Order: sequence, then C-alpha cells, then structure tokens
Amino acid sequence: MAENNEVQNALEVLRARRDALNIAIQALEAISGEMSLPAIATSTPKPQNRETTIEHDTFVGMNVAEAAARYLEMVGRPARSLEEITNALNRGGLNSSQGTIQTLLSRSHNGPSPIVRRAGRGTWGLPEWYQSARS
Repeated sequence: MAENNEVQNALEVLRARRDALNIAIQALEAISGEMSLPAIATSTPKPQNRETTIEHDTFVGMNVAEAAARYLEMVGRPARSLEEITNALNRGGLNSSQGTIQTLLSRSHNGPSPIVRRAGRGTWGLPEWYQSARS
C-alpha cells in the first residue's frame, strides 16, 4: 500500500513537471517563430501546481464533494482527473471507489450550489476557475 502511494505521488510530481515543460516549449517555439504569440495566450492555462502534503486524515469528516474541493484548492489549476482525485481522497482517509466518487461529484456539479465543476470528460475543477463558463 505504501509503495502505491509513493508511485501515485511520483506520478503527480511528474505530471506537474510535464505541464510546466509544455508551457516552456510553447514559449520557446514562439520565440523561434514556430508558433505565434497569440497561440500561447490561448493555450492551456499555466498550472498552479503546489506542493501538497496529504496526510492519512486530511479529508476525515468531509463528504466526497467537500474533500474533492479541498484537494483541488490544495493543488490548484489545471483541472484534475477523476483518478487523481480518487487517489488523493483515499490517501487522505476518505476511502471510496472511483465510481462512487464520480457519482457524488456529478450530483454536486448538477446541484443548486455546486462546490466542484466538471471541466471536461473525466476532469474536475472548482467553480471559480470557470466563472465565464456556465454549466
């Protein structure tokens, strides 16, 4: 179990580095003339990956939507995959299956006061990240 957590943590770090490298590559391509500057401005938003420490009890006492929103606040943009959210919630003490988490996040998203928002197929973010977009 500990090895799985280490692997998941390593994957999260590598994904964050990949996103940062993609942004750097786009900037260098623009400088070298391979891509126009407006293309960078309209590309994927700059990730706000933050170092996060998820303890075994980080999400204890929260429901799934609250815990997911808390996790998204901790890591920042971009939107996160259902798999990443599920792994984080399970590491933080809220043990649920991916299917259950999907169902509960969808209910929150479709409810009157959503605290999470579907950002795309299989990805979730915070409503304030998408103020101009309506569900």
